[in-house]
Amino acid sequence: MVDSRSDQNLKPVADLWYSIEAFESNILLLRETHIDPYAVGDIWIVRGRDCDLVVDTGSGKVNPAPLVETIAAKPVTAIVLNASYDHAGGWHNFSERLCHPLDAVMLETFDVESAEVFDYLNDATLKAFPVAGYQLTDYSLTRASPTHTVDEGDVIDLGDRRLRVMHVPGRSPGGLALWEETSGCLFTSDMLYDGDHGLAWPPEDPVAYCASLRRFRELPVRRVYPGHYGLFERERMIEIIDTEIALLEQG
Repeated sequence: MVDSRSDQNLKPVADLWYSIEAFESNILLLRETHIDPYAVGDIWIVRGRDCDLVVDTGSGKVNPAPLVETIAAKPVTAIVLNASYDHAGGWHNFSERLCHPLDAVMLETFDVESAEVFDYLNDATLKAFPVAGYQLTDYSLTRASPTHTVDEGDVIDLGDRRLRVMHVPGRSPGGLALWEETSGCLFTSDMLYDGDHGLAWPPEDPVAYCASLRRFRELPVRRVYPGHYGLFERERMIEIIDTEIALLEQG
């Protein structure tokens, strides 16, 4: 939805930046609907009895924290499963922040050039501006430190549900996934999604990437909540994993 037009590049100015969609298992999806889903990650909110967990935080072009905290009406913790701008750009806005120790260094030294932001976030992928007069070059990344770091085997307890942390390198050294055994829900961020990889293919470490995908395949996953393009079920997960492993190992 738009309410006016910007003079620069004739792009509209967004009235509402985020869409909200509810799924089973008390999980919500926030999307930055004016950015191509290839160039910005999905934001998942896992609702718990005592607190809510935000899984990845989008680009940060518009601060997601006020909306998330209004929805939650309880304490909120934000975890980034990788340190890419499109998953960690809004992370600094939250008071409780989790990441892997290897990603902490990247998040504390964020800048748009080292993150190669404009290879992805550009005139073709940005469909509207967040405010009038906005320019692509106005975008910046705010550095922040984690309040806590998490690693393989750690558990995030929301009171009535527990998510186990998996360290899954391949895309990035500090890549994480979250596994909730009771619901069969797996949060994979950039490690596994159903759509075009573009410039992000092949992965940074193909051997580690394939090993991480095989770990996913062994879990009794019912539904995958990925970093881009929306969720999918176990059958599709197996197809994607087998295809990507074959591409990397067989050439």
